[in-house]
Amino acid sequence: MEERNRENSNNMTKPDEELMTDYRMGNIDALEELFQRYKKRLLNYALRLLGNLADAEDVVGEAFYAVTAQKDKYEVRAKFSTWLYTIAHNSCVDRIRKRRKIVFLWFKKEAEDSEYEELEIPDTKYSPDAEAQDNERAAIVKKAIEKLPYEYREAVILREYQQLNYEEIAGILNCSLAKVKVLIFRGREKLRKELMLVMGELR
Repeated sequence: MEERNRENSNNMTKPDEELMTDYRMGNIDALEELFQRYKKRLLNYALRLLGNLADAEDVVGEAFYAVTAQKDKYEVRAKFSTWLYTIAHNSCVDRIRKRRKIVFLWFKKEAEDSEYEELEIPDTKYSPDAEAQDNERAAIVKKAIEKLPYEYREAVILREYQQLNYEEIAGILNCSLAKVKVLIFRGREKLRKELMLVMGELR
């Protein structure tokens, strides 16, 4: 038991790529650590793109199933997060292509301990009024983002919400670095205009 706990502790400090190598060599705990690291991030990513919790959960499941099925195809020199997001991206695109009409919905947190929401660090100095204002701003941004064309939406989400760099986004979207920069620039510009429109509607 102590050896198992020691191994789990070591896994927590290892880079993703090393964990993937360990998993390919038969270490199941390494896969569990990768799942814990990415399950919420992937779920939020898919939820923002698909607007449907059930579909988003399926995307996460399919992504990690693909990791197990394609583990021997993973190239150690490649960044694991880019590989994983590419799988999730393809799964999302497949679902969107099957839809005749895309309807994006944003879900509010139903419970404070909801595992589907991004982690928030509470601030004990935060006033209720300030929190209400932040929630209102977040709702306005979500309403504006849902109006973006899909390719701009995904590029902005990967950059602003998932905090991925341009090279990683280019790998996930399978496009050039130049195109990623254009998508993000234009996406931000369109988002700025949408925000102005949304703000005008609320006045």
